[in-house]
Amino acid sequence: MNDRDQINEILKKVYATELGLIEKAPSIALKNKHGLSRIYAALWSKQSAAIKTAIFALIMAAISAAVYYYNSFTINYFNVVMERAQIEAQLQRRNDLIPNLVATASKYMNYEQNVFTHVSDVRAAVKSLDKTIELKGLKADDLSVLSKFQAVAEAYPILKSSEAYTLLLKELSDTETKIVEMRIAYNKESSYYNSRLKMFPGNIFNLLFKFKQMPVFESVVKAKITPGVK
Repeated sequence: MNDRDQINEILKKVYATELGLIEKAPSIALKNKHGLSRIYAALWSKQSAAIKTAIFALIMAAISAAVYYYNSFTINYFNVVMERAQIEAQLQRRNDLIPNLVATASKYMNYEQNVFTHVSDVRAAVKSLDKTIELKGLKADDLSVLSKFQAVAEAYPILKSSEAYTLLLKELSDTETKIVEMRIAYNKESSYYNSRLKMFPGNIFNLLFKFKQMPVFESVVKAKITPGVK
């Protein structure tokens, strides 16, 4: 062997890895992976068809149960949300409706109070007249008062102040009754939903899904306070 061949041999030994002349040994993790795969294949091949079918059935049952509980929790959750929205809608209705009814009743009462004032004016004017003077002899102001009363009397033969307040109280009662009924419905739906999250096996699946419990309904301070009736 000449010098040139010796130099080539030395370079091959020094740079054998870089030149790809020496194969890298497989890593420990790769060895373990291949080892586990071989063990799994050996164990699975030794199982009977019945056992394989049972294992597959258990896996499918677990997946089906997970899908069922996820969909069920989702439906229950949105049922609770819907009941809460119904309550909030009634609270908003109460806050919008009652002040309008109060204002309407107040205006009507003021209007009827003016009617009673006109009646008193008419009676006072008539009493102040001489009995021998005919109605056509009334002063212009007196006739104006009388015409107002007659117009109102024709339009409202029966004074309706009590009916106005009855309507107001009925609307108050109906609104509060609806709020109470919907709170009861919300609490029932919320309790059912919360219990499903806590009960076995739902609680096991919920470790994966992370559904949150719903609180008992608490309205905002503004909505809790019923507008005063004056």
